Amino acid sequence: MILLGPYAAQSCPVKTQHEYDPLSPDAPVDDASAQERFAGANLFKDEIHPILAGVPGAVDLRDHPDALQLTREAVAAGAPVILGPRLPWSLEGHRKGSPEALVRDADREDGRPGYLPLRIKKHLVLERQKMAEPWVWVSRLGDPARTSAVVPELSFRSGRESDALQLAHFWRLLEEIEWVSPGPPVGALIGTDRLDLFDDDRGVVWLSLIHKAFRTFSRTAQTGWKRRSAIERYDHEFGFRLKVAQMASEHTSPASRLMVQPIVTRECNSCQWWSVCAPALDDDDLSAQILKSPLDVREIGALRKLGVATVQDLVSIDLDDLMPRYLPEVQHRPGGAGRLELAKRRARLIADGVTLDRINDIPVRLPEHELEVDFDIETSRDDRIYLWGFLVHDRASGEVYYQAFAEFAMLEDQTEGDLAKQAAAWLVDLCAGRDAMVYHYSDYELVHLAKVGGMTKDAGVLSLAANHALFTDLFTTVRDHWFGAQGLGLKVVAAEGPGFSWRDVDPSGLASQTWFDEAVNGATEAVRSAAATRLLEYNEDDVRATFAVREWLRRN
Repeated sequence: MILLGPYAAQSCPVKTQHEYDPLSPDAPVDDASAQERFAGANLFKDEIHPILAGVPGAVDLRDHPDALQLTREAVAAGAPVILGPRLPWSLEGHRKGSPEALVRDADREDGRPGYLPLRIKKHLVLERQKMAEPWVWVSRLGDPARTSAVVPELSFRSGRESDALQLAHFWRLLEEIEWVSPGPPVGALIGTDRLDLFDDDRGVVWLSLIHKAFRTFSRTAQTGWKRRSAIERYDHEFGFRLKVAQMASEHTSPASRLMVQPIVTRECNSCQWWSVCAPALDDDDLSAQILKSPLDVREIGALRKLGVATVQDLVSIDLDDLMPRYLPEVQHRPGGAGRLELAKRRARLIADGVTLDRINDIPVRLPEHELEVDFDIETSRDDRIYLWGFLVHDRASGEVYYQAFAEFAMLEDQTEGDLAKQAAAWLVDLCAGRDAMVYHYSDYELVHLAKVGGMTKDAGVLSLAANHALFTDLFTTVRDHWFGAQGLGLKVVAAEGPGFSWRDVDPSGLASQTWFDEAVNGATEAVRSAAATRLLEYNEDDVRATFAVREWLRRN
């Protein structure tokens, strides 16, 4: 029996192939990091669930052992909101899964209640963009009905296509089990957006799933692309994966053909099938080797069909000859020629074993200051700053020391703001009346400083965020003089340039979020303390790496 869930249409089809291929090994257990990511999302859902459950007449079926039968009863009774429903499978449509909630909408033609799906997502789903025609509406959490929704001065985020595809999956499933509200496909999302319409409170975002919002490849269109709706995109992608599953289920011999082959994407980092896919890839595979600004799945697939599968293939081929055959196949995104040229530039460096390539001989100008401070922050999964770290070099006194302001606890606006005020006040006092400069790597720190200032309305934080003359972004200096085969991130530049190394064997911002979870929720005091120490050492190494890069730049 082939049954595909709500993530199938948006995720790698090789996953579907492995799942239904009788010759594939058993699926490995999901790794801990994936479970932790879901745990973070669940914390956000825990904030939203009580509000939905408080809607008059709402039925809460979360974790109920008889949720399937009780969902049927709640639908028949016409409950305004059904939280934690369990939907029947659609054997004919090969669909399964359940959204976080069902919201009652218009009744069906036979008089039975009709419903629409709702998903809860721990990310922003809206952006500042006016709509040519209304296709997004918002309603209050406490009154989520579509009939209560109004048109905001916002639009759906272009990068959230996957959310829309999931809603389309549930709409199709509701259609097949004859529970869906009549009319064009519509679904709802609750994201982390704060809406001015509702006094900066969160709301329910309703989407038309037939609005042609997404640019996609089209072989028949003169331009090579056309805009399609979420329901069109979903039907195409789901149908393709269904074919993949059907062919895989008939795979009885290693010599017989399968529909898809692995292509490395960001999804691979958290996929339980990576250990199965990795051996199937050439060591020099383009998708495995070019990880910064990588070509997407369609671009890699188009190159493979044209005989360009490895780094060496791309280095060797004449782009003038390749482009006329390649570009018509990748019009789903603008700028295909530039991305391929950039990929070839990176491929050439990788083939030559070069990590950083100096692009000019212009001297690097970084004047010395009496007081120099390196600055780095750490944020949790919900994007709250729990650690402000500073490395101080005071040339007048000769002092060199690390200063941190940290709170290893689940932060709210108040506690995050108090920590920011403390760090900002210390830095302002330290630099007052001095020839001082604060160095950071990329705009991440200043963006978050401004964000916290706007949240707290604290004069000290706001004035610090506005004092651009006090800050120097070393990333822009590096970018002006170097090109990186794998980008110009701090970890790459500090290791390759000055030869800096972190004490931790696996230093990364993503890993630090796991350590923060351990520092807050670890089973014992020893586990929590060890994780907190690891975070402080990691942050200290980050600011020491920034210092090492600065001194290296001055020598170059």
